[in-house]
Amino acid sequence: MQMLRCLLLILCLTARAAQPADNEFAGAGVELRLEGQKIVVNRILPDTPAATQKDLHAGDRIVAVAQDKEPAVQVTNMMQAVRAMRGPKGTTVRLTIVPAGEDDSHSRVVSFVRGEVKGLWGDGLLLATGTKAPDIEMVEVASKVGERLSKYAGKITILEFWASWCGPCQPKMAKLQSYSGEYPDWKTNVVIIAASIDESAEIAAKHLKAKGWDQTHNVWVQVSALRAYHIDAIPTLYVIGRAGKIVAVNPRDLAQVVNHELEQERAADAI
Repeated sequence: MQMLRCLLLILCLTARAAQPADNEFAGAGVELRLEGQKIVVNRILPDTPAATQKDLHAGDRIVAVAQDKEPAVQVTNMMQAVRAMRGPKGTTVRLTIVPAGEDDSHSRVVSFVRGEVKGLWGDGLLLATGTKAPDIEMVEVASKVGERLSKYAGKITILEFWASWCGPCQPKMAKLQSYSGEYPDWKTNVVIIAASIDESAEIAAKHLKAKGWDQTHNVWVQVSALRAYHIDAIPTLYVIGRAGKIVAVNPRDLAQVVNHELEQERAADAI
């Protein structure tokens, strides 16, 4: 089950380097997505080795990765690809790619010296239960009005990070639309916040409208929110209790977690 997250851990992860001893992040600056069983470049991050060299483009497919002069290893899943692309600053990574629109006969190898990648997501060390939830800034997608997460203090908050281009996010988002109908108590006690990490609120708004996803509180957030919640993969979901503390992270059964919180509150009120 854990492997099913984009990440489930990494299906829509920015391919970045591990954190070297000097606490600098290093990498090529490539954001990936999964198309069926193919690992595809979603975009090239600006001011990164990949952007400088211009040897890699959105839509290119990555089929193998090699470390410096070591033999290339075919990558068959996103987790393997991202791990292989990580490495200390100054080291070389070689990618075997198939240019967008071409078949395997047109594969070629491109090399990058891992460097600092600005604007990275979080470090993936997700907040533990019991941790006070960071009060992040958000932009309400429909109105474009800014707000803070603390606006919803006093309610049980479901906070889902997603993006329009993230395949595994789509069924998760669709399911979020159904909870208020399935559980009437949630309408007054629970707020479901869908936090888009798309490049702009406009992109998120267009996708939400096309899907008809209007049963969640739809917001757009910037990288600072991803860092605050240590997000390095989407979808990622936090459940925040009324007291403002994390009560669950990526629960297997969201409804069970939320309903348990509500039942505990009713029991406390009855004492």
